[in-house]
Amino acid sequence: MKTSFDKNLSTEISEIFSSLQGEGPYLGVKQIFVRFGRCNMHCGYCDELERMKEGAFTVYPLEKLLGEVDGLELERGPHQAVSLTGGEPLFYTKFLKNFLPKLKEKGFTTYLETNGTLPKELAQVIKWCDIIAMDMKPASSTGDRPFEKEHEAFLKTAIQKDVFVKVVVTPETKVDQMQRIVQIVKNINPKIPFIFQPLSDPLGISVQSLKLIEQEFFSLAKEFLHDVRVIPQMHKIWGVR
Repeated sequence: MKTSFDKNLSTEISEIFSSLQGEGPYLGVKQIFVRFGRCNMHCGYCDELERMKEGAFTVYPLEKLLGEVDGLELERGPHQAVSLTGGEPLFYTKFLKNFLPKLKEKGFTTYLETNGTLPKELAQVIKWCDIIAMDMKPASSTGDRPFEKEHEAFLKTAIQKDVFVKVVVTPETKVDQMQRIVQIVKNINPKIPFIFQPLSDPLGISVQSLKLIEQEFFSLAKEFLHDVRVIPQMHKIWGVR
């Protein structure tokens, strides 16, 4: 049974914890992770599907969530940033419009981890975001529909802040879809850091995914973009959240 609540002042959270950032150019820094419950996508490789099921998350009032963040900073800090992750944080824009200003008032750096498909929602909260970790989602990787138009609109807004792009590569990822993603980034700003993430799990990195990157995708991206890197999803390999 779904719970009714004021979406401006409460939200759905699956967990809050202190850990190391396991992805992208901020790899290894200590952050507070606020994991929101639901997502507008269902990627085939997602490791959070169980946490996004009805009943797997808790409704948190704004002040209680702020208290949890303050408590973690006191007990486990200092932290580099508060990472809003999920799920999809921008699925909860009404709440973020109240939560993010409070985090900024407390002096926290805000780190938005997002699937990059909700540009209108981003525009409503970007002034309170410091770092934007934007996924771009080839349909052949996710098993979902293409989101290229949404990604383009999203990145045009996100470029106002410290933004980088991550692309998970699976053995099924198609070259033509990767070409279109690279072109979107190139046309907006070729200096945006572009991170290939070979599919990873606790047993290690997918060899097929890594070969695709090495043999086809890396040179494809490097032809047009200035900062191209391969950084695995290390939190899976480290065995941390």
